[in-house]
Amino acid sequence: MSIVLKRHPSTSSSEDDNNDEVDCPLSSAEALAACKQFATVTNTDTGLAMMMLQNNGWNLECAINAYQDLTNDKSKSKNQNQTSESNLKRMKSKEFTTITESKDEQTKVKTRFKILSWNIDGLDEQENTIEIRTRGVIDVIKREEPDVIFLQEVIPIAFDLIRNLLSEYDSYAGNTQGYFVVILTRRELFK
Repeated sequence: MSIVLKRHPSTSSSEDDNNDEVDCPLSSAEALAACKQFATVTNTDTGLAMMMLQNNGWNLECAINAYQDLTNDKSKSKNQNQTSESNLKRMKSKEFTTITESKDEQTKVKTRFKILSWNIDGLDEQENTIEIRTRGVIDVIKREEPDVIFLQEVIPIAFDLIRNLLSEYDSYAGNTQGYFVVILTRRELFK
C-alpha cells in the first residue's frame, strides 16, 4: 500500500523565536565560511564539513587534519579501505545541522531537533469534545515549539483547526477523509 503525502499550506506564515538553539563559538557567517572552506579544501560537501567541524570544536585545521587522516587510512590496506569508504559515505549522508545565511547575520546554528508525536483521539465518540481536545493539543504544540509533529487519528474538523491555528507549520496528510495521519513541519526550518 502506498500513500502519497500532499502539502497543505497554512493560511499565513510567521517567524517565532527559537529556544532550541545552542551557541556556536563562531557567528553564523563564520561557521558558514568555515564549512565552505572545509568543503573546498577537501572536495566534499558542506554536510560533511559541518560534522567534521562540530566533531573538532569548530577548529578548521583540526577538522581538515581529521578528515585527511580518515582518507589516508584507506590506503593502508584493502580491508581498511572498504571500512574507511563506508565510514566516509555514512558521514557524508548525515547532515547534523543546517546553517543558513541571514540578512541580519544574527542567525544561530540549530543543533537540536524537536519531534512530537501524538494520537489526538479523533475517533472518540463524543464529537462535541473534539474541538476542545484539538485546541488543547494546539496549545501544547505552541508551548513546546517542536520542529516536526506527527499526529494520528486526525479527523477533518481537527485538521482544519490545526491548519488555521498553527500557521507557522506546513501540513501534510495522506488523505483527508475519515481519520488519518498528519505531519507538520516548522516552516522556518524546512524551506
